[in-house]
Amino acid sequence: MLSYISVKNFAIIENIEVNFNKGMTALTGETGAGKSLLIDAIGLLLGDRATSNIVRTGSTKAEVEGIFIFSNPKIIDLLNKFEIENDDFQLLIRRQITISNNNIIKINNRTVTLSQLREITSLLADIHTQHDTHRLINPQTYIEIIDGFESEKTIVLIEDYKDELTKYKTELKELNRLNDTNSDLLERLDLMKYQLKELESYNLDFEEEEILKEEVEKMQNFDKIYQSLNEAKILIESTNVLDNIYSSAKRIEDIEDYGDAYNKLKSRILNAYYELSDAFEEINSESNSLDFDPKLLDSHQERLNSLDSLKRKYRKSIPEIIDYLETIKDDISNIDNFDEVILRQTRKVEASFEEVKTAALSISNLRRTTGLFIERELLKILEDLELKNTDFKINFLNEIEIDILNHLQFLPNGIDEVDFLITTNIGEPLKSLSKSASGGEMSRIMLGLKNLLVESLKLSLIIFDEIDSGVSGYVANQVAKKIKEISKSTQVICITHIPQVAAVSDNHLFISKSVEDERTRAYIKILKNDDRINEIAQMISGDSVSQAAIQSAKELLK
Repeated sequence: MLSYISVKNFAIIENIEVNFNKGMTALTGETGAGKSLLIDAIGLLLGDRATSNIVRTGSTKAEVEGIFIFSNPKIIDLLNKFEIENDDFQLLIRRQITISNNNIIKINNRTVTLSQLREITSLLADIHTQHDTHRLINPQTYIEIIDGFESEKTIVLIEDYKDELTKYKTELKELNRLNDTNSDLLERLDLMKYQLKELESYNLDFEEEEILKEEVEKMQNFDKIYQSLNEAKILIESTNVLDNIYSSAKRIEDIEDYGDAYNKLKSRILNAYYELSDAFEEINSESNSLDFDPKLLDSHQERLNSLDSLKRKYRKSIPEIIDYLETIKDDISNIDNFDEVILRQTRKVEASFEEVKTAALSISNLRRTTGLFIERELLKILEDLELKNTDFKINFLNEIEIDILNHLQFLPNGIDEVDFLITTNIGEPLKSLSKSASGGEMSRIMLGLKNLLVESLKLSLIIFDEIDSGVSGYVANQVAKKIKEISKSTQVICITHIPQVAAVSDNHLFISKSVEDERTRAYIKILKNDDRINEIAQMISGDSVSQAAIQSAKELLK
């Protein structure tokens, strides 16, 4: 559950602190006062993306901090995995959002990534927004709703499926390439054979060109190289520098027993002697091996010229030409053995198709099992929400075709497309939910789904942002009872404009805004006793609070 939140410089919220209690908390207030902003702030703590435009004008950063209490042992496992300290089953989550997008996320004072935060909080809470209810209008979102009930298992299965799908598409692409290019290769066969013969005659090597260039440069600068090596050798020999260095090491050796520093100094001098001696030998070797052969120079230059001509002709570097030669060999081989190549690649595609099909069916089977659970349990909840004659079915639309060439049947997250079917009247056929349900029915169905989700995932917090929209009267009473029922096992924070829902809450927060010093600020207040009666009466009657509304508010609170 969420026990505390602090919000600073977040849009019109300058500085708000709220302590939350167990059970159900209602958030009320006029439209635009900041109720949804408070939910947005909680959303940041749960892993929503942040943008710099939420920072209050005139400030450089917005800060949101919250304390959550949890009991789910899986959260402990994740905290250990991410090396986050845990004391007393509490999470202190901080988000800092700056106008320069230099954002910081911390859990229990340890910096974490957004994906790590989301992985942890997915086991902690769920936020229903007004957009979520609208998702029921769009069948493309139904798969996400179903997957939410077994999110951990589904994520693992989908990752495996995506790996197999990538392999399958790669093998299929190669098969299509072979089929598409074979006719082109046949037309180019004579040219490729000519090019093969020509390029093989050059006996190309990846390093040859650089070696030749180096040899030519040496011969072209023979005099300069010989003179420099010879002068270096004379300077070392004429000054007896090697002997003098060695002798100096011997002098230091005489006093090495008088201190470790002398021993180290002797070693350094000897190392210098050995290094210089080795260099001198190399100078000798280089000098003695120098040779100038005009015929060899001409040969090297002629070879370089022919390589340059080849590069110009093929418009490639020598390494690229070597790679091209291998491609030609492969293409000619493929033409000569085309049937065998196609058969071999087809078998690869078939094997890969079976792997991706198996992975897809694993996801589909899990979804179908989850779908049966949703169908069965949702009807029980809808009966409590005054949808007594309702029938609800989840219709899976796709089946895998035995066609290894049809990759389009494999969607990004599996093979499934589903539709939610519903009828609320006995004797009427099932129809698509997106086309037949009213706004009030949509709200109650979403409330039912969220109720199931909380129970399934054992979440410690659920937040409803006007999930009761579109209902009134007796139905509103039933919706209020259902939200209250959920709050007995899970903390509920609920934005509402319905007095029946506000009245059954254990805690009531009122959010308002005012303009001071030409700046809009949001405020929050805990409502009790008469303040709470007046607010619920205001929700009942509208602009002017009548005595009848006050009496109705008192009756609702009873």
